[in-house]
Amino acid sequence: MAAEKANLNKVYASGLLFNVSFLTFAVLIPLDALQQHLPVWIVGILAAIPGVFQMPSRTLSGPLVDLKGERWMLWVTYLLAFLACVAVVAGNIFPVVALITGQLLIGAARGFFWTAAQSEVSRDAENRAHNLGLFTSYTKGGALIGIAAAGSLAEWLGVQGGFAFAGVLAFISLGIGLTLPKRELPHRPRNLWGAVARLWPASRQPFVVVNGLVALLCAIPQALAQSFYPVILIRAGLSDSVASLVTALMSLGMIISGALGAKTLKVLGMKRMVAVSTIMVAVGLAATSLHQIVVDGASIFVAGFAAGWLNVAFLTAVTSRSRDGDRGTNLGVTQVYFVLAMMLTPVLSGWLLQAGGRAMTFVIEGALALAVAIGVLALWRWQNKSGKAVPSEQPA
Repeated sequence: MAAEKANLNKVYASGLLFNVSFLTFAVLIPLDALQQHLPVWIVGILAAIPGVFQMPSRTLSGPLVDLKGERWMLWVTYLLAFLACVAVVAGNIFPVVALITGQLLIGAARGFFWTAAQSEVSRDAENRAHNLGLFTSYTKGGALIGIAAAGSLAEWLGVQGGFAFAGVLAFISLGIGLTLPKRELPHRPRNLWGAVARLWPASRQPFVVVNGLVALLCAIPQALAQSFYPVILIRAGLSDSVASLVTALMSLGMIISGALGAKTLKVLGMKRMVAVSTIMVAVGLAATSLHQIVVDGASIFVAGFAAGWLNVAFLTAVTSRSRDGDRGTNLGVTQVYFVLAMMLTPVLSGWLLQAGGRAMTFVIEGALALAVAIGVLALWRWQNKSGKAVPSEQPA
């Protein structure tokens, strides 16, 4: 028990540092692009570039976790994050090319990280929701620090200094990851092809589809925090550092709701928890259309709080219906929906901001989130036809 607790703490610590690193990196990207006076639509493209590698890496992360184990995948994750920072710092002669390269590498790192870390944290069936909630709090605590610090780092150290700082943290995460214990892999696929072949059957499971849509809703406000929330706040007259602090309210909301996730799940049950959270996301997005800084801050916090609950909900649901031999694959397929939202939200937001302005952008995005939420609740009974029931699930 003590050894498992120590192992959990290592995952929490390395996850926190990794999130500080990659969120600092993510926020510095649009700030750097603005300093280079790039058009807003190019900022949106740059913000979406991590999805180019994040999509295949997230898709393959599940089979690779089932094949190689969580420890090996976390090593790869932290190394890629370090190399992303090196690429940007060393490539300042061709800054746009360096940003693209760094974004591709960090996208791959992010794709591998979540499935591996969440699979490791969810091993203990009795404390699964609690451990996943703490994991959410630690990783979003890292995100809070990274988002809040990015603007100040850009002002104090310059953008290149900020990227170097992110690289140091990624290297420390790698050092912690190297101390994780080796585990036996029951029900392990025989080879990579055997692992990859499980993707299609996994993608057709009703509980994977429904919780994939929950993951999509969870990702929308997080994608905005890493792309256009800082941009609209700076355009409203805030400095880089203050805009980063306001954007960091997203992570603060997720920290609080993550810590409360297991208890909320027991009180409300899975379906009610998801229903309340999805409505909060839609309202938070729509309210951002009002052009008021105080409302912006409150909306970002509410959307983040709801995203934290959705995060605990879909992770608990998927891992509870999985076993050691397919947990990674089921998580990886579910996370594909998350990555789609991370890719498409910045692109859609950039196009809508260019075409119709801020008010129209966030009203449309709030309406789209509400439409997905209605679809999730309409399909809720369908998912219960597949797999065992989720702990704390109330009757539908």
